[in-house]
Amino acid sequence: MIILLVLSGLLIIFALFYTLRVGKTVETKGESDTEFQGTRRHPILLNPALYAYLLGFIGIIIYIAYMAMAS
Repeated sequence: MIILLVLSGLLIIFALFYTLRVGKTVETKGESDTEFQGTRRHPILLNPALYAYLLGFIGIIIYIAYMAMAS
């Protein structure tokens, strides 16, 4: 059980860094949405994928803490 938790945590960390790396290398050409000051100052913080990773990681930590206290 612990091995699966560790593997899923490593997968989430790898996916987070991979998403950030790909997001920096993608170039937009042609039509794009208009930018506003909030996005220009904090492009990573307004990324919904970041929030999905954070929620998943927090959920795993809560589950690990629950299982540790239950044993």
